[in-house]
Amino acid sequence: KKAEYHGQVAYGRDRLPEDRIEAVAQKWVAVISRKRNMAMTCINNGSYGSDFRDGELRLSLLRSAGYSAHPISGRDSMPANRFSTRIDQGERCFSFWINAGSIANRMDSVDREALAINEKPMALSFFPSGEGRELNPFITVDDPCVQIAAIKKSEKGAKLVVRLFESTGRKRSVTINLRFAAMKKRIRLGCFEVKTMIIDLDRKTWRETDLMEGIH
Repeated sequence: KKAEYHGQVAYGRDRLPEDRIEAVAQKWVAVISRKRNMAMTCINNGSYGSDFRDGELRLSLLRSAGYSAHPISGRDSMPANRFSTRIDQGERCFSFWINAGSIANRMDSVDREALAINEKPMALSFFPSGEGRELNPFITVDDPCVQIAAIKKSEKGAKLVVRLFESTGRKRSVTINLRFAAMKKRIRLGCFEVKTMIIDLDRKTWRETDLMEGIH
């Protein structure tokens, strides 16, 4: 049986065309052979187009045309007497991270790997003396397939909002641990589920809410 072609979409993954029609995915694509129990993944850092057919994966690199700028009936779509941004002009540097392994290994790992590659760490300039007390982590989860998609202050009040995302398409339970506040909770997540929790640190309470935090 021929290989399948999959790619990352917002909070999930989707099967992409396998007939050499260009498709768009987010941070990664994967070629999966269920007969051999093998998967090859390719993570990008900004190159979202690709196509696949008969075991051949091709990655789109450059587009030089203007944004739908072809003249129509003598009417110019883009002004000619000023600078207009064009797609992919100038110098470009491409990076891809390719890996292979069993389907379970690759598909459980690729979302987390792509997140780490694309979310660059923030650098701060400071000079600690080293004499202070080492602090506990702010927040941890005990399942690497569950991502912390957001941590922020609530829209109303001064509560803490934590958003979790199940990235593999399998139901699972995870323990979220706020070690600095001595609070932990076991949470169930469905396939590709996004779950938002509002945490009252003063009252030591947890409450599930929607993406709008109940504000409508």
